[in-house]
Amino acid sequence: MMLQLHKFFRKSKTTSGTPKATYNACASRSAARPPESQRRTRRMMSVFIHPHATRSLLRGIVWGIPSAASTTAASISSRWPSAYSCQAPSATFSCRATWHSPRVRGWTHGAGQRRTFFSSPTIIRDYEELPRDYRDQAGLAFSKRDVTDAEAEKIFGPNMRAPAANHLLRILHGRRVAGTLEDPAFAIHTSQFSAVQMAAGLEYLRKEVPVDEVMNSGLRAEDELALLEDETARAEQKQVKAGGPPRGVDEAAVEDYKVDPVYGPSQFDMIRARNAAKAKAREKALEEERKDKEAMSATTAAGPVVERQDEDRKRAIANPKIAEYYEKAQSELEAPPELRAWERILPSATVVALVVGFLAAVSMVYEEPTARYRLLREISTSQATVGTIIAANVLVFLAWRVPPLWKVLNRHMILVVATVRPLTLFTAVFSHTSLKHLLVNMVPLWFVGTSLHDEMGRADFLTLYLGSGAVGFLGSLVTYTLRGWLTVTSLGASGATLGLCSAYLWEHRDDGFRILGIPEGGVHGIVFLAMLTALQLAGLGRTIKHKVDVASHLTGIAAGIVGVELIGRTERKRRDGDRAVIELLPRRGDGVGAEAGSTAVQLATATRTSPYGHAKKG
Repeated sequence: MMLQLHKFFRKSKTTSGTPKATYNACASRSAARPPESQRRTRRMMSVFIHPHATRSLLRGIVWGIPSAASTTAASISSRWPSAYSCQAPSATFSCRATWHSPRVRGWTHGAGQRRTFFSSPTIIRDYEELPRDYRDQAGLAFSKRDVTDAEAEKIFGPNMRAPAANHLLRILHGRRVAGTLEDPAFAIHTSQFSAVQMAAGLEYLRKEVPVDEVMNSGLRAEDELALLEDETARAEQKQVKAGGPPRGVDEAAVEDYKVDPVYGPSQFDMIRARNAAKAKAREKALEEERKDKEAMSATTAAGPVVERQDEDRKRAIANPKIAEYYEKAQSELEAPPELRAWERILPSATVVALVVGFLAAVSMVYEEPTARYRLLREISTSQATVGTIIAANVLVFLAWRVPPLWKVLNRHMILVVATVRPLTLFTAVFSHTSLKHLLVNMVPLWFVGTSLHDEMGRADFLTLYLGSGAVGFLGSLVTYTLRGWLTVTSLGASGATLGLCSAYLWEHRDDGFRILGIPEGGVHGIVFLAMLTALQLAGLGRTIKHKVDVASHLTGIAAGIVGVELIGRTERKRRDGDRAVIELLPRRGDGVGAEAGSTAVQLATATRTSPYGHAKKG
């Protein structure tokens, strides 16, 4: 810098009228220096005149020619702020200053160290200031002075001497700046130190020499990524020059790409081919993702499964505590147990037959309590029974919102084809994880269930409800086992509710149903039953797409019809004209309505005897 200022003074004299004098910078460097006081004055002036005066204050000014150990300005990495060359903006003179690395004078610190006015090394903290000659085994200076034996003993314990401690601290500080703390490629350089010693050294450095380690690691990752991209680009260019399409481009996507024999490869053709390949790769990835989802749905999502919704699962995983409950609720099996089809079906079929037979036997001897023995005398028995069933379903629905209960519910409230438990064919009837699924099942249960309960009584009603639900899930078990869908899980009261609806419509298959008084004679119940069955049959083959357990629905409908026939103690004896007309939605002013508990239907004909022995309003 002093040589440049000296040149400026000579040029100023020339412009003021004195004769021009040639000046050789190299000769001036070898010439005798001015006195010490004059050199000191010029040095202080250079600090304020030079555009990079702030950097000069930080880096220090060192006289002398660089030694062989230091690097020239041309070889210094571009990340060094001190490697910059400045052009003075003045029109009267031109100043171009070059900064050189300091001469290393006999100390053993790591690479990239600088001296200040007080001959102490500059502590490098930023990755962008990392010197080009940095080596991991040498490290970087972490302090203006080395630690003493006493300090080393305080940091690492009595087994570490000062030279080894300083060596380890320099390596660790260099890795903090270079962003290689977690890089196993450099572990060989600190293999002689234990993990405890390295942890103690890092703790000391982080306390005494703060460094943004995350930022430095990110900058290093960016440089490595840029290097990989450069290597890839060079490989593509080399391949294109050899006469082939760019590297990584699908041949089918660039079948029209040909190198011009005269002008060589076209950059536009390369870009077009690369874009076409990327588009085809995206389409291929989307297609594979779609196929994977379909395959997953085919094996795990047939029926109203208990699989959490995507957004619910993301929320569960985001919370560490909920994620813990979620993991505990999962099965430890990696694959379904290898069992024959009859080994999966027969135990559950036996349990269903025994339980339904027991319920049928109880219903034959059960007598409903009189009004004075009932707990809720204000409501009918049908409302009390159906209301209790709905309350149980709502209670289980709320239990699914409590993460600690997931493990128990997954074990006892879901039908799992792979590891079926016979009891779950009955308990899954009361289990819902979706509010929509719950409402779709409970609303028809209330309207149709109360009417059917009034006709057949509590014991027969409960037998039909539980039997339809259990037989419906048994049908699902048989269907999915024979089809090989062993990872299907199903739950819900759909089979039981459809069984009750089909039983009621079958009992009133010859009766007419009117809606708002239309039509006059009503629509036969068998028509509504046929429509209900056809709606379920339309879902065959779409179990995967709609995630609806069609097998349990159809089996539940069949079980309801068979059950209501078995429960009837006598055959119906119908005569001409002995036909009821039932109001589904009565017009305003029509009659007094249905009897208590039957909120959905209103009977409009004379009273007659039902096949169950109860009086039915007509």
